[in-house]
Amino acid sequence: MPTPFRLSWSDSALRYLEQLHERAPGQAEAVVNTMEWMAEAGFALGPEVRPGRRYWPVPPQGVYYTERHRTLYVARVVDVRRRRSRHP
Repeated sequence: MPTPFRLSWSDSALRYLEQLHERAPGQAEAVVNTMEWMAEAGFALGPEVRPGRRYWPVPPQGVYYTERHRTLYVARVVDVRRRRSRHP
């Protein structure tokens, strides 16, 4: 069984989640629950969209994160409906 990851969030990702929770608490909870599950499972899932950066969809949100030294670092959370491309 894989070793769990530590989970860390950027300040901007946390601010976005706070704002999202005010207007769509279920979506914010889904993002947090998904990333906590991924960290606990010890997997880094999703395609690499840039060197070292992965993307994982939690519709309608998208999560951009990196994996380094057994830490999942959530860099950004975005509403993919508002983006022309899912890649930053």
